[in-house]
Amino acid sequence: MEPGGVMMQDILLDALEDLGQGDYEKFKFKLRTAAAPRGKNIPHGRMEKANREMLVDLLVEYYEDEAAALMMTIFEDIGLKYNASKLSKVVGKQGQGYKKRYAENVREEYLLTEDRNSLFGESTPLNARYIELLIIKRHRPQKQREHELVATGRLHMKILETNSSHYSSTDIESLFEPDESGIAPRTVVLQGPAGIGKTMTVQKFMLGWAAGELYPNVFDYVFCIRCRELRLAEETSSLADLIINQCQDIYAPVKGILAHPEKLLFIIDGFDELCCSLELNEDNFCNNPYSKMSIDCVLSSLLRKKLLPKSYLLITTRPGAAERLQGCLKFPRFAEILGFSEKGRREYFLKFFGDEQKANRALTFIENTTAVSTICFIPIVCWIICSIIRVELETEDEIVDTLDTTTKVFVQFSHNLLKHDSEKWKNSPLNDLRGLCSLAQAGMLEQKILFEEQDLKEYNFEASALKDLFLDKRTFQTGIGRHNVYSFLHLCFQEFFAALWYILQKDPAGTSDNNMGDLKRFLVECEKPGNEHLTLTVYFIFGLSSEKVRIFLEQTLQCKSSDLVKPLLLQRAKEVAAEDPPREGYCLLKFFHCLFESQEAEFAKRVMHRFQIIDLSFKTLSVLDCRVLAFCLQHSTIEDHSIDLTFCRLKSHHIRALAPGIKNCTTLKFGSNRLGNSGVNVLCTILKELVLMRITSQMLVPKSFVPF
Repeated sequence: MEPGGVMMQDILLDALEDLGQGDYEKFKFKLRTAAAPRGKNIPHGRMEKANREMLVDLLVEYYEDEAAALMMTIFEDIGLKYNASKLSKVVGKQGQGYKKRYAENVREEYLLTEDRNSLFGESTPLNARYIELLIIKRHRPQKQREHELVATGRLHMKILETNSSHYSSTDIESLFEPDESGIAPRTVVLQGPAGIGKTMTVQKFMLGWAAGELYPNVFDYVFCIRCRELRLAEETSSLADLIINQCQDIYAPVKGILAHPEKLLFIIDGFDELCCSLELNEDNFCNNPYSKMSIDCVLSSLLRKKLLPKSYLLITTRPGAAERLQGCLKFPRFAEILGFSEKGRREYFLKFFGDEQKANRALTFIENTTAVSTICFIPIVCWIICSIIRVELETEDEIVDTLDTTTKVFVQFSHNLLKHDSEKWKNSPLNDLRGLCSLAQAGMLEQKILFEEQDLKEYNFEASALKDLFLDKRTFQTGIGRHNVYSFLHLCFQEFFAALWYILQKDPAGTSDNNMGDLKRFLVECEKPGNEHLTLTVYFIFGLSSEKVRIFLEQTLQCKSSDLVKPLLLQRAKEVAAEDPPREGYCLLKFFHCLFESQEAEFAKRVMHRFQIIDLSFKTLSVLDCRVLAFCLQHSTIEDHSIDLTFCRLKSHHIRALAPGIKNCTTLKFGSNRLGNSGVNVLCTILKELVLMRITSQMLVPKSFVPF
């Protein structure tokens, strides 16, 4: 930004040079005795021999942005009304010019954005990445929230979109618009859990304002105060100092900016990251924007409207910190980010890849995995998935390593959140994580998804730094009162952390582990009728036992898992495989999912010989189901499996997913599936490759093949 001080010095010098020598001496005399801003006068000795240029330097040195106002006051006092009026007009024009320069500076600052994993010099235009999110401005009742938490896949996305329309949907263009009664809010609180897109929304707001697209005639200046950065600020400061810091210009016309507080918007981004207390005595409040006080005092006064009461506020926060705001804000408007709509998610993938074919491939991957599809309303989850898939597509690899299981997607998400907030929880990571996992595990056994304050205390989690990261806090009305409850971002996350509870080593010395008895009982319990809600937790337990996942958890989160888990799961897998009669249909498919999540070939090798005949006919299979079946067949120790997939609604992409496992089959039944020409071509290609491979090794092609 062009230094405003240089231009202001020129304006002041022009004003002094308009004066005759007599008027100039009168000005200097009056300046000696004038009530100087901030109570500091220029020493007589320095002023006595100062020429006009030197006097301008002294005025700027001592009075900074208030020098022009002081000069106008003195002109008025010594009868130079014309000169005062002329200076006022010039300064006014300079202020308008400054506003344009500030907006241009903001536009440049927010025009580009960097991903969390960007390399040096890598950036993306914000508008090329930003997708409009679902935002509501009415609280939802408790029952509706419960429906959201347990719904999965497309149903979950539909519930979010329905809620958006039922609970007064809004957008960033309408946050400060008048309500039904015609009253426009001066304070808006925009809340949402970690990773939901609050900061990106703020960045879009700043860019939109700077470009003249958002509130052009409402706000002259918009300042974004990032609470994370305030932790590094000086102990004492003034609001004027914060504005100078925002302008990145020590000569910013602060007095002119503050002259119209009704034209100012302060964005407080990440209120939950503030460690300060808002509980101040009346004597400690600040009503002077130039008074240097603690950051706590300045912010608290701004929020409580003790300071610049006519200004506007936009505050972003996680739900857990919203209660701290409730007692100090004056008639705020509530707004909540729900996340992506289904259309928004697709648009995000298309923008991220810039290639429809690659975007569709990534979307197919998530849509075929129910748990992953469910949590893709959260923008950071979509970013993680897109970032990993882009690397694997660029290296021409299949999407089969980093994100090959549901467990790995959840591990990556948890790692990214924890890494972003590492400062908060690095002092006691394992204790906090164990508390979170204990809460999740107890809730799963009791079929409990909403937790009271007492529940958090029971598991020593009420003061944890992870509480605001992984839990969503809600306030619901109860008669004439209200109460707070907590939930995980979605039931899927509760199931993931419940599984982690069984995996984590409880004895730091590693000499014993009393959790294995709990795990044995849990694996038996989940098989009983009526306990289908525990299925995903079992998948996660097998997934977390994977050697790659164990190493990743230990390296990134310092979480050591028990060495006894894998042998116990392997023993359980052998017991299931030895059942007589053997499992079939969806029950068998669930067992195969457990083997797949582990990504341990040893599991399949030890048990798949028990399932020589696999009949999944008349069961609708997803692409993920086919990948699961392929994994189990691929690592089997026998080569004469017979699989019946009659009327499973298979298409060409299902056949591609099955390809790795077909080599160990001698009978394939694909009757009554709509494979079409493309599906048959895919199958023929697979069989041709298999023929060549088996001829080379003097083996036979599958003896029986029923495609229709």
